[in-house]
Amino acid sequence: MTGVELPEQFREFAASVERDGAMTYAAICRQVADDPGLLALMGEAPPDQRRPNLLLAAVHYLLLGGTDHELARYYDTVALAFGRPFAPPAADVGPVFSRFCLEHRPALLDLLATRRTQTNEVGRCAALLPALCAITAPDTNGLPMALLDLGTSAGLNLLFDHFHYLYRQRSDGTIEEAGDPTSGVTLECAVRGELADLPPFDHPPALVARAGLDASPVDPTTEDGGRWLLACAWPDQVERFERLRAAIDVARVTLPRPTLHPGDMVDDLAAVAATVAPGHPLVVFHSWVAAYLTEDRQRELVDAVAALAADRPVHYLYAEAFAETPGLPTPPSPEPGPTSDLATALVYLHFPVAGRPSSPIRLADLHPHGRWLRWWPPRRPEARDVTPSGRV
Repeated sequence: MTGVELPEQFREFAASVERDGAMTYAAICRQVADDPGLLALMGEAPPDQRRPNLLLAAVHYLLLGGTDHELARYYDTVALAFGRPFAPPAADVGPVFSRFCLEHRPALLDLLATRRTQTNEVGRCAALLPALCAITAPDTNGLPMALLDLGTSAGLNLLFDHFHYLYRQRSDGTIEEAGDPTSGVTLECAVRGELADLPPFDHPPALVARAGLDASPVDPTTEDGGRWLLACAWPDQVERFERLRAAIDVARVTLPRPTLHPGDMVDDLAAVAATVAPGHPLVVFHSWVAAYLTEDRQRELVDAVAALAADRPVHYLYAEAFAETPGLPTPPSPEPGPTSDLATALVYLHFPVAGRPSSPIRLADLHPHGRWLRWWPPRRPEARDVTPSGRV
């Protein structure tokens, strides 16, 4: 939604989250879109962070911190966090949200100026795991790979192999398990198409290093960091909230911890990548973060990733919404239709050392939060140039 005026951003976000069952935020966003005072408040945020997610997270953060206000009665997650039964009020949440923002304007202004929205949706690991299993690299000489996650936030997705996975065939309920069955995090993913299309999970690539790059990394081991991550969840999606809490718990006990670097995902990519297991093949991954970049900046990101292959092979994976990332080389869905490109596309490119890159492959389509996955049958990649614009 880069470049879209604030009122329209909130209306579009309302329609999007409503399709995903987040009715509380749908009502709130429609209220904000028509409220000049709330739009002015949002206008105090840094230009690249003037998005609905930031205001919503800031309010949620204050409520999870114990701020006493009637708005808390509309948030299932707040009731859960404080061990209270949830009884949704009958009154419209929109005006109550407006009053909260007016009464807590100074605290919200501070949060809007200093915090950034986060993208720690561990459900997307349901696509990352099979993608890593699917990667074959004859030029790696058996060396383990390094993983670099862009827009990593607290680095929770770097712990993908510490989670338990249940891939459920939508047609008949057949289940394929993967990952760590003892984990406190279980990710359930409905498989559209055939379970047999998924790559084998027997031998996921060994990783020699894990690192993340983010404009404002969050430390999940602290109370404040954990609360901000939870605040970025949606208040009427309790299952996602509980799953995120469990993933934070996993991060707090997992050693060694991934290395998280502060910096710009384009400008600082080369310097950070150079510190991540030099000499080993590198997997660069990002999910639902390129939408925060302009189209030109998205093209620069592709060029920056390609440049990393000057001295080692690079495997580039991303899970992004086609409509919000026109600067990425996302192929069309193998089964095009009126809604196919509204899904998140999982795309893979291979950049060999001193060789021609493969053409982009759309490995899968998935729900934005990993609720379902449609893995496309494998196709042999063809060597093909990626232009400086990021297009093939």
